[in-house]
Amino acid sequence: MIIAPMTENDLESVLKIEQASFNNPWSRISFLNELAGQFSHNFVLKLENSCETYQIIAYVCFRLIIDELHLLKIAVNPVQRHQGFAVNFLNECIKTIGPQGINSAFLEVRQHNAAAIGLYKKAGFYIEAQIPDYYSDTLEDAILMRKTF
Repeated sequence: MIIAPMTENDLESVLKIEQASFNNPWSRISFLNELAGQFSHNFVLKLENSCETYQIIAYVCFRLIIDELHLLKIAVNPVQRHQGFAVNFLNECIKTIGPQGINSAFLEVRQHNAAAIGLYKKAGFYIEAQIPDYYSDTLEDAILMRKTF
């Protein structure tokens, strides 16, 4: 497995995972904006196939805000879910960015997304707060989670 910075060449695979993972998926333009962002850190997880080719099986998007890392997106190809890739990938990406003076990482997650909350807890995040009516599409509350370093 290889963790690499996300590039524009990765977007076809990333968009397929995105569309399979979210009810309101990001568009190609959204990912291009993240790739162009000065404080954005975006990674892909590649799994080696035969003949030394690689398949993107996961991606993650972060944004650095002063001394905090905001986790915007993480998704794993549905075929490779529940195999431990997400926790390891997330933690390795945070380690990669970590030496830049980051004190904590935080994220928002839908209150009813038990699988994601479980993933983030396994990765060392804790629940900090609940934000009422955070998601405009469903008015669902968000759970704010944080991991301190």
